[in-house]
Amino acid sequence: MAMEPEAADTADAYGERHFGAATFAEFDPLAPAHHAAAAALFDRLVGAGFGPARAAALFGAADLADVRANRAAYYDTFLLPHDDAGRAARFFVLHRPEPEAELRSWLGDATVDFLIAMAAIVARDGGLQSLVSASWFGGRLIFADARAYNAVWPGDPFVDYVMPPGGDSVGLARVAPRTPRGATLDLCCGPGTQTLAAAEYSERVVGVDINPRALRFARFNAAVNRIEHATFVLGDVYESLGAERFDAIIANPPFVPWPPDDVELYYRGGGMHGDDVLARILSGAVTRLEPEGSLAVVADFANAMTLAARIARWQGVPRRTLIVLQHHYELLGYAETHTAHYDDTDRRQAQTVRLLQHFDLADIRSLDFGYIVQDGTPGPARLVHTTAPLSASISDDVAAWFAHQRRLAAGDVADVPLELAPGLRLVDVAERTADGATTAACYVAPGPASLHQAGPVSRGAFALLIRVAAGGLRPRDVTEPDAVRELSVLLQLGLILFGATS
Repeated sequence: MAMEPEAADTADAYGERHFGAATFAEFDPLAPAHHAAAAALFDRLVGAGFGPARAAALFGAADLADVRANRAAYYDTFLLPHDDAGRAARFFVLHRPEPEAELRSWLGDATVDFLIAMAAIVARDGGLQSLVSASWFGGRLIFADARAYNAVWPGDPFVDYVMPPGGDSVGLARVAPRTPRGATLDLCCGPGTQTLAAAEYSERVVGVDINPRALRFARFNAAVNRIEHATFVLGDVYESLGAERFDAIIANPPFVPWPPDDVELYYRGGGMHGDDVLARILSGAVTRLEPEGSLAVVADFANAMTLAARIARWQGVPRRTLIVLQHHYELLGYAETHTAHYDDTDRRQAQTVRLLQHFDLADIRSLDFGYIVQDGTPGPARLVHTTAPLSASISDDVAAWFAHQRRLAAGDVADVPLELAPGLRLVDVAERTADGATTAACYVAPGPASLHQAGPVSRGAFALLIRVAAGGLRPRDVTEPDAVRELSVLLQLGLILFGATS
């Protein structure tokens, strides 16, 4: 049975009081023996069949971020096999206690002893239980706090809780351009999820977080994945970085709008409107990015229709910005999601009402999940509602959109061949209205890896798109005034792109 927390408790204080140590407090990132033991944990889980290619599939999911805590009994009973992979899934994802002898049989004595010494595994319910969750993210093994919070910890979330990779983490990795970089900065890095993913395309990566407990997890995860070119710094956004500049900045900041008189959790508190940390990230990026460096942020946005104006105000200079909205929330559903961890029904409903009252007080009329991407060059902001699912990467399309916009701004393109955006389908249909009349309508239908949204276009724009699809069309070939205007709009949107020149 879970023990009750004390007032103003933290996960570290609770761990020290009940288990004798805080998780990973004893991990020494400079000790070769600790590095070797952490890397051996990676090998053990892969060897058990709980590797990046199979772990999520064990749960019938595309990603471990899709595993739902309220389905633990279903996974346990119907899906997870009774082999070492299933044991790893039950132990490190569902947090099922396991008899010590059985755990040692598949995880190994040395690894079990190491995790006990790190206070990542503790004695409970007659066996051993994992306090940490295992996730695969971009081929990296990420340990964080339990995804099913109340399976391990009592009461409300602790302020220093370390969030495992979720849908926002997955989305950011699938939207942020992944071009080779010298130095990449990951702000609000948590357990190093994005930092270690960015290590694949960066010569050097720096993760920053205000939560010292998160940095212990991040340093442990770097050792688990044998990554030596990642550095983790304690600080609030840019404050501990001196005058250092970066080629790319990525961030998954706290972004939940929250009543100012409530406890702020490191991973959640985005201030009254949810954009306190976001504003500081964007304003600081103006002087922290190298020329033409990129920035990518994932967040929930209050009143998204005014977001472009707020970004311009925060940064003070016009920077080319792509705002990609992927999901629109119902405010009631949003409030219920962020109060679901309360066990008591009356308290959960009272907190839901309180959060809705806060939205009204803060004049929050809408909330959308999405991304802000910039490339460091002057230009306007564009907002799109993408239909791409989180399971599809649109990072290549995002990078191509920025490259196209830079080429468009540079001019001298009159003789460059034109082509349709990748995967773009053109649909011309006849529709019958309610009164029986027939009308023709034209639509664009982007592919699953496109940042563009499906929707109708004018007959003139559609005719121009058909001409481009036929091949050989160049801007100088478009001379009719209406067609010139249509081409300008389609080029700005990125539905028509400049092709390669011979």
